[in-house]
Amino acid sequence: MTIGLSRREFLTVSAAAGGGLALEFCFPLASAAADGAAATEVNAWIVIHPDDRVVIRIARSEMGQGTFTALAQLVAEELDCDWANVSAEFASPNEHIRRNRIWGSMSTGGSMGVRSSQDYVRKAGASARAMLIAAAAAQWKIPAAQCTVDRGVIAHGPTGRTLRYGQVATAAAKLAPPKEITLRDPKDWKIAGKSMHRLDIPDKVLGRPVFGVDVALPGMMHASIAQCPVFGGKVKSVDAHAASMMRGVKKILSEEDFVAVVADSWWRADQALKQVKIEWNVGANGNAGNDSIATMLRAGLAEPQLPQARKLGDAPDAIAHAAKVVEAEYQSPYLNHATLEPQTCTAWLKPEGFLDVWTSTQDGEASMEAAAQTAGLPLEKVEVHKMMLGGGFGRRGGPQDFVRQGVLIAKSVPGVPVKMMWS
Repeated sequence: MTIGLSRREFLTVSAAAGGGLALEFCFPLASAAADGAAATEVNAWIVIHPDDRVVIRIARSEMGQGTFTALAQLVAEELDCDWANVSAEFASPNEHIRRNRIWGSMSTGGSMGVRSSQDYVRKAGASARAMLIAAAAAQWKIPAAQCTVDRGVIAHGPTGRTLRYGQVATAAAKLAPPKEITLRDPKDWKIAGKSMHRLDIPDKVLGRPVFGVDVALPGMMHASIAQCPVFGGKVKSVDAHAASMMRGVKKILSEEDFVAVVADSWWRADQALKQVKIEWNVGANGNAGNDSIATMLRAGLAEPQLPQARKLGDAPDAIAHAAKVVEAEYQSPYLNHATLEPQTCTAWLKPEGFLDVWTSTQDGEASMEAAAQTAGLPLEKVEVHKMMLGGGFGRRGGPQDFVRQGVLIAKSVPGVPVKMMWS
């Protein structure tokens, strides 16, 4: 994964060089490609290059749990390609919106990334396989039923003829996806469900820039941020005179719930931030502590209308009729929901009114919506470049505060990319 070449630029270069194929299918997501689209147009899920390289688009996020590889395995299994030729990339949230949310949910959490999308990503692979076989059969002028495929090579047994996926990709792209698809029986799987080399490991082992904290852009500034030590607290007053005189400082920003310093390096921004005198209005949570949290939890357990996740037997009746009841209470402390990689967001509000955001997010679409709302831009003018996550645990999913903060800071220095990172 590199940052120097945008995805849109990559697609332009690919098309000029002979392009590839992206295969869309009509269920459960409606195709957004225009009728009569060029054979080299990149569509939703699968890109096949003339040299048989297969690029699989992944809508979910990768935070170490293996979704990036597992979903690619499911697609590759039904496609029946050579796993050695497979790579994957994150689907573009901007293109997702432009194409009527073609990739379905982009949210990754609750261990649902594979479970909730496995059916339709498998159908994407199976649909592509059927179209490739149909293209080969048309070239040979034989029924598609006479063809077989193995690891990206289509064969006609009676004549011994073969064609590679890369050789028929252009023709297959012109075909309509099949209306009915039969998925493979899991007992016949060769790729899915098997222990394969993970697609994200080589970059991580070699230290290539794949995480949000790795983003580096020409002329980029850096921001360090201070937030109230009490959840929900607000800024009451700020004295930034001393910090504003420090070397490298470009901007000091005071918002309702945070203060940030923008400088030519993160170290200088953070050192200057330490010199900013901030008075906080801690609000209603100012007196919160372990005792008050424990009291709140006990009160919740006593609620008569508690939601029931699972019921085994009749616990109240068993306790009421027990010969002996042993009571014990166990507690765990309130813990910081912290990830190994700090929350980070790089935002660039460009002069032409387009906003680019690079961030480690569990939900690319939610990040895009937060960025657009904060910048006051339509979704079509925002792109979120999804990076690998150095841990997620839900903290990078629903709460998009780090994206809002990054965009607010970038708005204060328009035309310049700014990387905001928590400490």
